[in-house]
Amino acid sequence: MEGEDDALDGFEFLTMAEAGEVGHWSIVEKFNEQADLENVKGLVDWALPIQQRHYKDVQGASLELAGEEDANEIEE
Repeated sequence: MEGEDDALDGFEFLTMAEAGEVGHWSIVEKFNEQADLENVKGLVDWALPIQQRHYKDVQGASLELAGEEDANEIEE
């Protein structure tokens, strides 16, 4: 469909960005296992689930858009 490629490209980029956020907060969480700072733990406990939800949402939208594409269509 016309314009679908742009939406899929945008959601694919957003999926990568959100995956990076999940990765970042997971690393902060791992570092804090040694540092054991309560304020960092509180921040991770707040931020990580939000980023995981964002990733799940944009990944779902990306896959939905990809499923609507014709994989055999030749791009001009």
